[in-house]
Amino acid sequence: MNILYIAHESRLGGANLSLLGLLEELQKKHKVYVVIPIKNGFLADELKKRGISYFYVHSFWWMHAPASSPILSFLKKSVYSVLLPNNYLCAFRLRKLVKKYKIEIIHSNSSVINTGGILAKITGLPHVWHVREFGQEDFGFFPIGSYKKIYAFISSHSDRVVAISEAIARKVADMVGPEKLQVVYNGVGEEHIFRKPEVRAPKEDIRFLISGRVSPEKGQEEAVRAMGALKKRGYQNMRLLVAGAGESAGLRQTAAWEGVADMVTVLGPVEDMPSLRKNVDVELVCSKCEAFGRVTVEAMLGSNPVIGTDAGGTRELIAEGKTGYLYQPGNIEELADRMERFLQCPEKIGLMGKRAWEESSRKYTSSRNAGEIEMIYKELLSKEEGTDM
Repeated sequence: MNILYIAHESRLGGANLSLLGLLEELQKKHKVYVVIPIKNGFLADELKKRGISYFYVHSFWWMHAPASSPILSFLKKSVYSVLLPNNYLCAFRLRKLVKKYKIEIIHSNSSVINTGGILAKITGLPHVWHVREFGQEDFGFFPIGSYKKIYAFISSHSDRVVAISEAIARKVADMVGPEKLQVVYNGVGEEHIFRKPEVRAPKEDIRFLISGRVSPEKGQEEAVRAMGALKKRGYQNMRLLVAGAGESAGLRQTAAWEGVADMVTVLGPVEDMPSLRKNVDVELVCSKCEAFGRVTVEAMLGSNPVIGTDAGGTRELIAEGKTGYLYQPGNIEELADRMERFLQCPEKIGLMGKRAWEESSRKYTSSRNAGEIEMIYKELLSKEEGTDM
């Protein structure tokens, strides 16, 4: 098969990491090509490393994060309403690539751009549209137009809509139609798989880790405040590591206010997360609403139990009391309660970590993800061949 992927951004993020994992598996048997929106950056660098052909064509998003004021948000929406027709020009430009490389399947890697759908209509090729984000719930995005119109377009310009969690599928089912919708969980590469022993040597401190870009949506401040709540309960044998890019001055200030500055370490960006995970005990996922929860799966593959928010895709990944615990987003005391269970009974760390490893290594690998996506491609192409007959 010759497959053309339409990427929506070039920075390091869950969608691009999942795409790279998919490409690494599929390029073993198929020809894969990628359209990137920015010439340089993380995605371009990673594609070069893997020897994957890519092409630069800039498309505009049709959903965006709000600006700093309602007036600026209105202006932003107005400007992008004018710019969006450019995506039709992009699609016409891409027709030459489709013909030159004998593309058989078009795959859009996100719901935030529509170029892949337009290209599929122009060329008559099967189109798979990946929905990797809620939009409003996880990133606060506002649509250029309305979400109802966006998903009506997605439905009419795709042959299969892939949701990365049951939570996403429930949101979009009525808008895209259940006959086109399929849930395929993201996959994570083998480099994240590490089996720790069920019985672990006792440590002086229990080390909690929260990772991901530092932002209000990811909930790092909740984790710091939970450390403060635990200190007030008399706990001293704990540490919190915060790994991720972004502005962290506010976290340090919160740690000082809570009296836990000596217990919280802000690491900033960490290139080798698998090695870091080998030296922590429990991971926290405090996001308001993850569409899937790549960090959750990476933690579980590293044999670490996870305390996560009872929201979005996170609640699908954590088996309550078996591979970790859930808490209500924003409830600091409840988060502290869940952390306290590991402080009181450290033996749970190894037992739950073992179960987390077993569950995740069976369900959330890149090879399994690629196999399910490949089956979708084959099914759509077989339908096309049947139509031609």
